[in-house]
Amino acid sequence: MKKSALIFGYNEYARQIASQIASEYERVHIFVLDDALRQKAQEDGFHVSSFDLSDEWHEIERDYRTDNTVAFCTLEDDAHNIFLTISLRATFSAMYIVALAKDTEGINKLKIAGANRILPIVQITANLISEILEKPVVTNVLHNILYEDSEIKIAQINVVPGDAIVGNNSHGIAFKDTYNIILLAIVDKMLNTNFVFTAKGFNHRIEVGDVLVVIGLQEDIDKFKMHIRDSV
Repeated sequence: MKKSALIFGYNEYARQIASQIASEYERVHIFVLDDALRQKAQEDGFHVSSFDLSDEWHEIERDYRTDNTVAFCTLEDDAHNIFLTISLRATFSAMYIVALAKDTEGINKLKIAGANRILPIVQITANLISEILEKPVVTNVLHNILYEDSEIKIAQINVVPGDAIVGNNSHGIAFKDTYNIILLAIVDKMLNTNFVFTAKGFNHRIEVGDVLVVIGLQEDIDKFKMHIRDSV
């Protein structure tokens, strides 16, 4: 695990990430673009500094071993995240950079900009990030998601006509014991295309058009999808 975490931006995504990883890193440092966010992050108990996108990163060079540091680029604007990633990568060749992207275009540009890992947030809310980080397997799962030590993936599975799980309640499906995957959330298409139910405490009747958000090894996710479509 990296020793230090630098988080750029302070929105709900950044707050959830910072809160949940604080115990896993020796140092967590928030960098913000404006004074209002600085005050909010300080009130939440974090070490905070201001920065702007033209910074030359002298504070980071002075205070951190960048080969043992991970940077999270969580700014609201994808263009700002891309510029920030380019700037950090140009200065710190060994730094591990994780960036959030809102769409496919942002993902592709962040790859070119030099991000090591990109977390897409299309149809994934800040509450879902919190749900991921609150799972009992958080340390290993988060580490694997960020540093790609295994084939652990987050996947969205569209429920289609004929799937064996249609009509079942989510609590009645042994996702972990039978399939070795974790159900994170369900997007209920009948209510709203972006409405996400977190899995915790919600027993949802699965219908055609729902989207299951799961985490697990790619091979286990593939087996689950194959099983629900071959067992009818």
